[in-house]
This record gives sequence, structure tokens and C-alpha cells, in this order.
Amino acid sequence: MSELNNPQHVDRIEEVRVHNQPGYQQKTKIVENQNSNRRLAVSKVTQLIWWLFGILEALLGLRILLKLMAANPGSPVANLVYKVTDLFLWPFAGLTIVPEAQGIILEIPTIIAFFVYALIAWALVRLIWIIFYQPSSRSVQTVEREDY
Repeated sequence: MSELNNPQHVDRIEEVRVHNQPGYQQKTKIVENQNSNRRLAVSKVTQLIWWLFGILEALLGLRILLKLMAANPGSPVANLVYKVTDLFLWPFAGLTIVPEAQGIILEIPTIIAFFVYALIAWALVRLIWIIFYQPSSRSVQTVEREDY
């Protein structure tokens, strides 16, 4: 059974519009591929990915700033940021040296992680779009007939 004859197939809408006038008839056939629900789902998933990675990026950026400002690690805010980001920095531990002077710390592995996680987010979103996105399509065919 073809897709066009399948009553379960809802992604395709066909419509024929007929305009009759004395001695003249115009038929317009419009075929639309409706994938709006799928496009909406893909869009929402990618927005969620950007949102989650955006939070992670913000926390990593905040960690970098707190370390550069020599923030008190005993402070509840700094402690929370350090504990949450430690899990995500584990793969980058010991990657490079961490320069320190008078309590000011430049965490180069955190800066590298910042860019790596941004790249992962971008690649994940692109992969989802490549695999699951289906653009809508529309074709219009017009037939005009004149009676003499």
C-alpha cells in the first residue's frame, strides 16, 4: 500500500481548489507535507540541550571568575559552584598545569572544558537536526481551462 492511499498517514495533506466562472475553470492542487509535530519536537529537544549546556557553561565561567578573584572556597556560593562543576571537570583533571599566585588561580583545564563542552553541545544539536529533522514541502499545480 502506498503512502498516499494509507489512511493512517497524516503527514501529507492534499487539497484541490476549483474556481468556476462562465467559460473558464481553474483547478489548483496543493500537496503539503506536514511534519510540524516532528519539527516541533526536534526544536524542543535542541532547545533543552542548549539550555542544559548553557547552565553548565555559566557555572564553568563562574568557577573561572571565582578562582581568578581568589574567592573564599568556604563561601556557600563558591563551594556550591566548585562541587557542581567538579564532576564535569573530572575528565580534564591534570591536563595542564594550574598557575597560581597569591591565591589567584588560573584553571586552564576549566577553560579547556568550557570550550569542549560548548563544542559537544553544538555537535549534539547538529547531529539531532541531521538525523531527525524533516523539512516541510509544498507543491502547487494549477490547471486552467477555457471553454470556447
